[in-house]
Amino acid sequence: MTRRCDDIDRYFDGELAEDQRAVFEAHLVDCADCQQALHTLMQLQVATGPDVAPAPVIPLAPRGKRRAWWVAGSLLAAAAALALYLRGPAQGPGLGDMPEKPENGPLALTLAPTRAVEARLSFPQVDVHRDYTVMRADGPAGEPIPLAELSRLEAAGELRGLAAAHALRGELPQAKAVLLRLPESADRDSDLAALALMQGEAEPALELADAALAAAPEHLQAQWNRALALRELGLPRLAADALEQLASADTPAWAAEARAQAQSLRQGPAAREQMFATVQAAGAALIERGEPLPEEVIDAAPSLARLYFYDAVRAAPTRARLDALAPLAARLDRVAGGTVLADMLKGTGAPSSGGRVVLAEEFAALALGGDGDGSALAEKALRAGYPEIALGALIHGGAASAELTRLTALAEGTGDPWMRMLAAQEQATAQIDAGADAKAEATLEAGQALCGPGLGYRCARLELARAELYTLMHRLPEAAALVEAGTRRVTQDQHWGVETTFLQLRAELARLRGAFGLARAITGETLLRLPAAEAARCRAERHARDVLAGLAIVELDAAGTRRELEAAPDCGQPPSLTRLFVQADLGRIGGDARDVAAVLAGLAALRAAGLSPGEAALADHIEGRARIGGEPAAGQALLRKAIAAARELPRSDPHGLKALSFSYASLVLDAAARGEHAAAVALLAEEVGVPAPTRCALGLAVDHERSYSVALDANGVPIASLVTRSAPVAAGEALVPADAIAAVRACPEVAVFARPPLAGRAGLLPPEIAWSYRVGHEHLRTVLKRHVQKETRLVVADAAAPAELGLPRLSPWTGDGDAATRLLSGPDATPSRVLQALPDAAEIEFHVHGLVDLGVSDASFLALTPDVDGRHALTAGQIRGLALAGRPLVILGACHAGQVAPYLHEAWSLPVAFLEAGARAVIASPAPVQDREAGPFFDAVRARIRGGASPAVAVRDERVQRGGGADWAAHVLVFE
Repeated sequence: MTRRCDDIDRYFDGELAEDQRAVFEAHLVDCADCQQALHTLMQLQVATGPDVAPAPVIPLAPRGKRRAWWVAGSLLAAAAALALYLRGPAQGPGLGDMPEKPENGPLALTLAPTRAVEARLSFPQVDVHRDYTVMRADGPAGEPIPLAELSRLEAAGELRGLAAAHALRGELPQAKAVLLRLPESADRDSDLAALALMQGEAEPALELADAALAAAPEHLQAQWNRALALRELGLPRLAADALEQLASADTPAWAAEARAQAQSLRQGPAAREQMFATVQAAGAALIERGEPLPEEVIDAAPSLARLYFYDAVRAAPTRARLDALAPLAARLDRVAGGTVLADMLKGTGAPSSGGRVVLAEEFAALALGGDGDGSALAEKALRAGYPEIALGALIHGGAASAELTRLTALAEGTGDPWMRMLAAQEQATAQIDAGADAKAEATLEAGQALCGPGLGYRCARLELARAELYTLMHRLPEAAALVEAGTRRVTQDQHWGVETTFLQLRAELARLRGAFGLARAITGETLLRLPAAEAARCRAERHARDVLAGLAIVELDAAGTRRELEAAPDCGQPPSLTRLFVQADLGRIGGDARDVAAVLAGLAALRAAGLSPGEAALADHIEGRARIGGEPAAGQALLRKAIAAARELPRSDPHGLKALSFSYASLVLDAAARGEHAAAVALLAEEVGVPAPTRCALGLAVDHERSYSVALDANGVPIASLVTRSAPVAAGEALVPADAIAAVRACPEVAVFARPPLAGRAGLLPPEIAWSYRVGHEHLRTVLKRHVQKETRLVVADAAAPAELGLPRLSPWTGDGDAATRLLSGPDATPSRVLQALPDAAEIEFHVHGLVDLGVSDASFLALTPDVDGRHALTAGQIRGLALAGRPLVILGACHAGQVAPYLHEAWSLPVAFLEAGARAVIASPAPVQDREAGPFFDAVRARIRGGASPAVAVRDERVQRGGGADWAAHVLVFE
């Protein structure tokens, strides 16, 4: 100790003069002995009451020395209700503009001895480690930080501190409002991530933490918050890795908590993975040698035990081996209810003179991964009277699709729901391959109706098959619900392999809806749980690398894309279409001819192996995409071939839909690069099935690094811009150059052709210009076969949305009605009644709440009165299947009703769905709509249209007439 240490008692008692205190605080920062002594004095104060001694002023070290001070974090955690005083800017940069001595005394945040919030805030005075402790019941909303302290922070302009105080008090909306007053920074994004975590919103928290780390990779609080978000998103190994990486750079106290969290996160997955391996080994022993399954295996994974039971019966060569399975059959029957398995044992034919022995041995080899002819074995087993072996041979021998009729008959003949569910899955697979998606969906639903106790594995396989089907059909919310349910099921039943498959599908769903950060994180988790078997491990890693390469190219990270492609193993198989699509883009961006050569070689291998019609169309597109830069004529011909083939496919074919959309994108940008702007506009019009405009039009397209705009002025003169981008299109980015806007100002009306993902953006052109999106896809519109009354008007208003949505009550609808108006309101405004009424209307209006919830719909949806089954959402998917014979004008007077799903290949939204169902025009806003003003505004627009104005002109004129007092109306769009 030094002589300076003798001042510790007077410092703690507040007896040092100002200059002496400053000198001692400078000494305290680097003196471990004084820090320990101060810790002891604090503990004594806590033990004997708060009035024994005044709380000390805790100094802030200069930036270069701050780490040394925070190392002594344990002394801070020891003090109950410790006051952390905020010092002025003279004590270190970046701490705000607080005055050193506010008139009302020192500023303080009174913190509890423990914390009730896991997330970390960036304000240094609250990012002091305290043990995390919560009550196992409803407790206080937050820490009781006095309002006076918040007032002083506000007066001093210390907004980060004020936001932190609000957050710790549990006042999250106030905290967010304060943070949004700050300029963008890593600290702000990290704190917003913390608030999102406190509100249970893990996905936004991940996005915000990623943004913070992109700006400041070493940001400790953002790293912590990101790890918590990963944990909440069900990515435990990735979260554990993140916490352990953080621990190596953080203070000892935070590092200890991080390591403890990481260890805990690893335990559950490690236990499930080990149990899965144990079940596999025990199952193999049961099949091969008849060794009984251990009790812990049956208890942990009863449906997997049942899976191996079936194969053990088929592989049993003798009656003794069959009889030895009776206890397992009885036990599994008790779990599921009934006597299906016991009856199966009784009905299994007695082994004859060696015949069953040979068949059982051949089947066992097949079931344990050996080679064999499943069809031939099934034929021999049937002739010998062993249908159970025949069924197993078709399954394990890969002959299920080729012998589907026989497999179905054998499965149905057992009367076992497990086998019937298996047959349903195989039937649905064949139906999907044939393009009969609706039949496949019905088959899978019928199979899943058989689910029950003890059948978890089979139920999960059906859920997985349905989720994959819905993903192909871009019914993403339904797919996500099945993924969530299936994941819970296989996690409980210890099927590690299927759990990983569900995780891969989760990543694909996130990618399709534009959540690229989440998709990257999920894929990263799959790389931390690769299977042990070499072939399966290779396939899983290759898939993950292909996904990561695709995510990198979308973000224009060419180096990251190449890194992932080079890291992906080939597994002795042709490359995937996904990989080749990405490599074609990489070749264009990087100008490397070797990428084009690799794409062409890969496509040749895939075509030789056989492709479905949709895959063949997409392969033609990829080849055209790769060739068009160096061989324009060949590339254009291939893209046209892909378009022609895709138009012959059902709209539900995902590969065909992408081949169609992306081929048009390549042709448009090729025309732009050659300066053929009229041809580019004609292609944009052709894609949506309307004649090419010759004047007053605007075209927009973006494809990774290429961004294109072209305007045709009132005389048909093109004004075009083709730029190379360095970053993806931002949400608020201006997409139309000033000269293009000037060129169309003289137009009475402008037709806008914007390719996805640009279609549906508000504010492309100024509010004083009349314009509309042309997204109608005329060739896809429903064929109408009946006539409706021209005057028929349907109004849906005053819906009673579910209370749990927390939606405010809208103003009552007071519009004019007549004999031709049908009003559905209150209890009548249900999805089922609205869907019944829509086809007979010539005008349709909705005055309800519109919501964006990806758990309900991939585009926005309308919140109506719940049906008897509880469903309240009217979605784009429901609208698409209608036939609106009246070619109605549709007014969607709801917030966000015009919002488009974030797909790269399709403009999908409520307006598009109405147009494809037969509407002539749809008026909607992708932004919030002002409740009281909406009714009069849309009534006036409708009156103008009835008076002869086009929808675009009607919206423009009413918007201009109302002026700046109706700012929300600037976002109202017209879709035709």
